Amino acid sequence: MKNIGTYALTLGFCLAFFSCKNSGNAPSEMAITGDYHLVYGSSLSDREMLDARITGNTPPKFAEVISRWKRFSGATYYADATAITANPAYCDDNGMDGNGSWLNVTNPSNQTVNPNTAAACNTESMNSLSWVYLTNPDRLFNIQNTTNYVGFFSTLKFENFTAEAVVSSTDTDDDAIGVTVAVYFDSVQNIVHTLSAYRTQGGFPAPNLGWGLLHKENNTVVRTISNKSLGGVNANGTSGDQQGWNGRMSKIRVVRAGNNVKVYASTWGADASALTIDETSLIEVDLSNPAENLTQFMGPQSYGYESISQARATFSNLSFMIPQQGDENPDYLFDLRDNKVYGKKASGVGYELIIGMKALDVLGYPKTITNLETQRQFLISSSTSFSEL
Repeated sequence: MKNIGTYALTLGFCLAFFSCKNSGNAPSEMAITGDYHLVYGSSLSDREMLDARITGNTPPKFAEVISRWKRFSGATYYADATAITANPAYCDDNGMDGNGSWLNVTNPSNQTVNPNTAAACNTESMNSLSWVYLTNPDRLFNIQNTTNYVGFFSTLKFENFTAEAVVSSTDTDDDAIGVTVAVYFDSVQNIVHTLSAYRTQGGFPAPNLGWGLLHKENNTVVRTISNKSLGGVNANGTSGDQQGWNGRMSKIRVVRAGNNVKVYASTWGADASALTIDETSLIEVDLSNPAENLTQFMGPQSYGYESISQARATFSNLSFMIPQQGDENPDYLFDLRDNKVYGKKASGVGYELIIGMKALDVLGYPKTITNLETQRQFLISSSTSFSEL
């Protein structure tokens, strides 16, 4: 157990403070150190996640943020994913099954329709509604062979981070799945600008060699910054075994340090745990270089995941770390509901209660804090009160 009584308060970016001044009554002897912390409120999901952490079980990351992140589909931006309405409305009359597939519906002509494949249901709203989080194994998934570039991105913004994801599909189509490096939304012109690292099997024009970095505006590729071959492609009917993705996987890594962006990928494989980043895959770009025409992505921006025209697009083995986050386990857990603080056990597995410390006093007030994993926001208003925003 750490001797926390003598440390300075350095709560770091993982709590995403909107106000970093500790203006509460927390005495110095109650200050703590460490750079990675998580806060929990009163909701059932927060209680379950806190209990899991205390006992040494790491909850699945991104399990609930998919309902909180912003989304884009084609030329449409959705600030609130929970407010998306299906068009045509009948396409989601029966919802999804437990595997991320839409259940059959009846259209206005009294015909049975499969929303997963029906052209009438391949719309911006349905493309965006098709994102789900599945477990065993944990993964993000989209069943539709979307007409549009479709994706979702974080509510929090960052300019220094390292992120990884394994992209794959069991479908035999040969199109595109990628990681969104940065997102800039122009609210005046209603344009979602994305800087995106993509893997394809050669079926979609950009990047047709299989690995590349794209600058997009809504549904249009403004520029293919780089287009490389990395393990070849398997385009339907023309290249490789001509079977498209067909269970193939690739790991994508994004490293952003201010204006410097580096993206890497692995060659193709069938086992996510065995994928190794190929250093020759490096694509590097300076956002501040006017010649790159990427200055709108400077400063803290959202990141995310996206695809186009690829049924069963899947993202797994997700990892997101900022420099202050040393490992997968936070240094401290703050239980706002019960006003308690838990510290990592000496063994490094699980947490134990720190006697005499009160979470609201230690964190200070007034202060708004966000849990990076769940992206739930809390306002601490006093030493005895908080609210979820």
